[in-house]
Amino acid sequence: MRHLTKCVAVLAAALSTTLLAACVPAAGFFGDGGRTVHVYSVAAPSQNKRLEDAFNASHPDITLEITRGASDLVPKVDAEIATGADGADIFIMSGDSWFLRNKDNLAPVTADAAKTYPDWGVDGHAPIVSYSPFSMILWNTDAFPDGFETWDDLLAPEVKNRLGVRDTMSAVLASYLQYLQDKNGPNYLPELAEQNPKFYPSLIPMAQAVASGEIGVAYTASPAVVHDLESRGAPIDSVLIKDGWASPFIAGILKKSPRQDDAQIVMDYLLSPAGQEVFNGSGDAGSPIEGLDGTIDTTQMRVLSEKDTPPEVIAEWAVRLREIFNRG
Repeated sequence: MRHLTKCVAVLAAALSTTLLAACVPAAGFFGDGGRTVHVYSVAAPSQNKRLEDAFNASHPDITLEITRGASDLVPKVDAEIATGADGADIFIMSGDSWFLRNKDNLAPVTADAAKTYPDWGVDGHAPIVSYSPFSMILWNTDAFPDGFETWDDLLAPEVKNRLGVRDTMSAVLASYLQYLQDKNGPNYLPELAEQNPKFYPSLIPMAQAVASGEIGVAYTASPAVVHDLESRGAPIDSVLIKDGWASPFIAGILKKSPRQDDAQIVMDYLLSPAGQEVFNGSGDAGSPIEGLDGTIDTTQMRVLSEKDTPPEVIAEWAVRLREIFNRG
């Protein structure tokens, strides 16, 4: 009888353990038990790395992991929202278009820092966390040791066949082309096209092409990307046009995230002066919180907004880009 009683006790304990395990929430696809916050971000690698390192050092109970991408992140996040799949808790994307379309898929930002935060893409749901200037001229110092100072310098004869431009149409590119035209006149883009430029889908491969000498100069770049290449010894230099153009980088907590509390903690840090200085410092970008050390003053720059680049404007610029640059 004692043996039977012992067996029953063992079985009861095993069953209890099994039931207890079944009551513990699943960790999701990442197997992190809910204490890792996953961010998908289009920000520059240096910005993401500083944010990741600083947050993890100051919040030892939560791990921040940032996955960097570009426009490829949009369908990925859209698919996760549609299926309810685990993945991103926070999405950082350039421009306000995606966030305005997806307000219903965003959780309200209730973090303490949000109460006094100055700039929002979607009020209460999607704060602007960075202003990234794209109005930079970037050049290879071996190819052009004397460098460039103004947009007109890109029309010099020696630039022919050595210029890089973008050709993947988006709200960002449509707004940037409109800025260049407004700044330099209606003939500027056709004259730029006469330089027989090489085309690139986005900033990073174009900047890398300048660094490698594949092309000599690019008509757009971002400080964070430039600084990253300079830190690796690339023979490059750049000039930032002060009354230029900047893209807002906006962050939102996805409503489908199973880690809402921890995501709010990450957002609270990102919106704080300390988090903003980490993310945008070292001369990488501008912050909505003015006067922070190491941030760029973008107050005089034109900022991308959906109201200025609705779908019909983007479609119009797609046609004009093909016509001006003879892209078929």
